[in-house]
Amino acid sequence: MTNAGISALSAAIGVAGGVLLGRTAAQRDRKVLGVPVPEKIDLGGVGQQIGDAGRQFGKLASEVRSVREKAEQIARILT
Repeated sequence: MTNAGISALSAAIGVAGGVLLGRTAAQRDRKVLGVPVPEKIDLGGVGQQIGDAGRQFGKLASEVRSVREKAEQIARILT
């Protein structure tokens, strides 16, 4: 066998081994610190949660502003 034939055979064996290792790696359970991790993570609800958090933050900011205004009014009355 020539060097080119050996190289081609080695490449084919490498590709086949990579495919085999890729399949077994994809089939095994993935764990992080012993906790199973899903293969696909659904991020559909994340946008809604961020929107809800933003609305809650807006309400909090509004309440803080109204409390500050009341405190300023009381300070003006007392001085």
